[in-house]
Parts: sequence; C-alpha cells; structure tokens
Amino acid sequence: MDNKIDTRKGDVPAKGYLHEDFRLFHNTDALGTAVGVHFHPFYKVTFVKYGKGSYMIDGRMYDVRSGDIVLVGINVPHQPSFEAGELYDRYTLYISRGMMEDFDIPECHISGLFSSDSGNVVRPDEKAEEKLIKMMGRIETETGSTSYASYLAARLKVMEFLIETGRCREESSLTVPLRLPEDDRMLGMLRYLNDNLGERITIYDAASRFDMSGEQAEEAFKDAFGCTMHEYITNRRLARAHELILEGAAPADVCYECGYGSYPAFSKDYNEKYGTAPRRVTKDSAESGVLTGFLPE
Repeated sequence: MDNKIDTRKGDVPAKGYLHEDFRLFHNTDALGTAVGVHFHPFYKVTFVKYGKGSYMIDGRMYDVRSGDIVLVGINVPHQPSFEAGELYDRYTLYISRGMMEDFDIPECHISGLFSSDSGNVVRPDEKAEEKLIKMMGRIETETGSTSYASYLAARLKVMEFLIETGRCREESSLTVPLRLPEDDRMLGMLRYLNDNLGERITIYDAASRFDMSGEQAEEAFKDAFGCTMHEYITNRRLARAHELILEGAAPADVCYECGYGSYPAFSKDYNEKYGTAPRRVTKDSAESGVLTGFLPE
C-alpha cells in the first residue's frame, strides 16, 4: 500500500469510510513521510509508542513524544509531522461513529475525549503508559486472532483503552501545552477558516486579517498544509454538508448553512466530490465507495 499523499494535487482528503467498528494499525518506520492536512469521517487515536514530532489538530500545534496519546475527532483537520531518519513506532486506531454511539451513555460520554476544547494530546505517567502499551498489545493480538469471539474481545478492549485514557487525563498532573511557533499566522488563519466555514468569506477576507495579500496567503498556506485555502474551505464545507444530509437535513438548507451562496454551485461541488446530487444521498449509497487505502499515519 502506498502511504504517500500527493500534495501537488492540493487535495484535502476525507480518507474513506469505516464499515467495521474499528481498525488498528501498528507501524514502525523512520521515513518521515510528508502528510498534508486532512480529516476522517471517524474517530482517530494515535498512541506514540516511540518517537518525537508534532501534531497540528484543528489549528492547534502540539509537540508529541513517546507515550503520548493523540485524539482526533470526526472531520477534524489534522497534520502529523515526524522527521525522516528518526524512529517512529505508533499504533493508529480508527473508530467508527456507530461504535462510539453504542458506548456513549449519559453517565459517560466517551466521545467527549476527542473534543479539541479539552486538549487533543494526553500524556500518561510512566506507570499508566506501561499499562496502556499492554492494553494496545492485547487489542493487536485479538484483532489478529481466530479464537472464539476474538473480534468482540478486541472491541471491548478498545473501549477499555479509551476509558483508561480518560482516567489518565483526569488524574495526571502532566499536561501537553500548545506549541506557539515564531510565525503563528498560518495556524491562526486555519483556525479563522474553521470558525467561519458557515460564512461567505473569501481568501482575500482571510488574508487581510493577517496583513497579507491574497497571493502571499495562498502560497504560505499551501506550503504549510499541502493544499490551497480554496481547496481547504471547499472540502471542509462539503464534509460538513455531507454529514448534515446523512443526519436528515434538507440539502437546500445545508447549502446555505455551510457557506455556499447558491444551490447550483453547492450541488456541482457536491456531485464532483461524492458522485451524486445531494438530494439523492442515502447512508448506504454514501458509504458504497469505501476507500481501502487508509493511511496509517
């Protein structure tokens, strides 16, 4: 499987649908493969078993290291960065919306773990880290097993891992602060775009807020995130629209709620991305084009 993203195309990939409840990858390399900003229609957990790098999540930048757990919510833009030549050993776990909903009860909203407001990186203490590594190893063993009810056992262990991660966040005094690079304008611009996707903003509106010309902003944004601002805004709006339509919202209402000025323009972009007019979408047809080439970031 090719793990590279061709950032020359400037795409902001929504990387596939997850038909099963979860999928686990365990990858070790020192490639430092360049990954553009992207998002998933499912939850994502990365457990850094060994390595050192950074994660941009929803316009916030974190330095991450061995033992850290990175939590990314549905359709939340993110971008990992690890240096070539440096060992990076990680577990990557994708979890479906349906599985999370099964376990979300009033007493315990597991999905709340993935809120950017709570911080997206958990840093367990040494004792908890050893426990979590063992738990992830058991998930890996069960997913590769043909024993009786192994998939169910793995599913339960995934939830145990998330519960333990939540307890670490509550009980540990260790925090993972946001990293503030010297030039924070691009992160600020990304956050601005995220906060105003429902508004009819232009590239020049965004650029002027950060004392840049439209051309300067476009070039700097693409250098930072691997896509143009226009591509980023369009893909984020379409992903949100797709989600709302699957939840039963009327496409005509969704069009304007997601920042489009006309329904024909929205319908054209939607059809190009999802291969169907918005009024024809059903959950089954939307998930029929499942991508098999997941990127084990």
